[in-house]
Amino acid sequence: MIFFLASTLSLDSFAWGSEGTIRVCIARRTGALAVQGRDLALYDLPTGRLLWKIQRKGSLVLKREKGSPLFLEGPKVTARSFLVTAAGGTLEVQGRRHYSPLKVFPGPNGEIWAINELPMENYLAGLVNCEVPLLWPMEALKAQVVAARTYATYQKGNRSGELFDVDSTVADQVYEGMEKEDDRAHQAVRETAGEILVYNGNPIFSVYHACCGGRTEPAEGFWAGEYPYLKSVPCSLCLDSPHFLWNYQISKENFAKTLLPVGLWGSQILDIAISQRTESKRVAKLIIQSDKERMVLSGKEFRQAMGYDFIRSTHFIVKRENGTFFFSGLGWGHGIGLCQWGARGMAEAGENYPSILRHYYPGTQLRRKSP
Repeated sequence: MIFFLASTLSLDSFAWGSEGTIRVCIARRTGALAVQGRDLALYDLPTGRLLWKIQRKGSLVLKREKGSPLFLEGPKVTARSFLVTAAGGTLEVQGRRHYSPLKVFPGPNGEIWAINELPMENYLAGLVNCEVPLLWPMEALKAQVVAARTYATYQKGNRSGELFDVDSTVADQVYEGMEKEDDRAHQAVRETAGEILVYNGNPIFSVYHACCGGRTEPAEGFWAGEYPYLKSVPCSLCLDSPHFLWNYQISKENFAKTLLPVGLWGSQILDIAISQRTESKRVAKLIIQSDKERMVLSGKEFRQAMGYDFIRSTHFIVKRENGTFFFSGLGWGHGIGLCQWGARGMAEAGENYPSILRHYYPGTQLRRKSP
């Protein structure tokens, strides 16, 4: 049964913005956002006024047209932002189970943003299985949890004036909801409760990646700012990674089509030359020649344009044969900070999580956050 009430919800009951929570952008949809749950209720977020409710397991679809406010499909209910709740403390967003409640905002370019605010420790327990296999040694899992908690804490302070603290994709940290939580994940979170990495007393920008290919990369030149704890360090224990070596090939015509969005005109790529490498031998700058023009790109820009799943790192060489370009490289990711497969190797060699973290973030200290 669906009904409408002009009542008001106390938003204080959800402890928005408390120290123990993290705001995660779990969906950025264009056009429509689907939510399912039991006893779903839709509120106007700024006022807490109840707009719509269903007393059974059901669903709702929130929509937005470019330049228009959010609206509920079916009944004529509109708002600048919504709060969605469900009985039992859980709901599904685009088919994935998340904690209730959910904030929904209009985003840029007609998008709909779904923001889930949940306890930090639940977020970490759901995150770890998205980032590394839970069958890895516990010390590697603990290192991953501390790095993720530190990153979330850093971004939480950095983005306090924004709608969310972290994105649920590789733009920040991968998080796919509460169904990813399990006993080993909770153990890793519990046994590192509240621990973060600090440098000069402040949480660090604790980035990480899948596999460095033998040596990590310093942060200088990749991100603006100074990160003295993100240095290049040797890593000999990620050799067992299935991502240690990679290959990719592309025709000169498809190469040109791929680079068209970054402004390189031409029907085919004639040549590519690496003009500068970094301390860890990654591509810092390269020159690309099409049949129409010449372009200089950084390694970071080139990898982003080509696709992270194809050019898996900037640690590569390239050659051309008969109109096809062949790339061969090492590692997967930007190569900065903790190497996840290296952490696994160190844990299998008997190292504990504090020593793993000290290796990849030199000069940092492990501290417990204040409650």
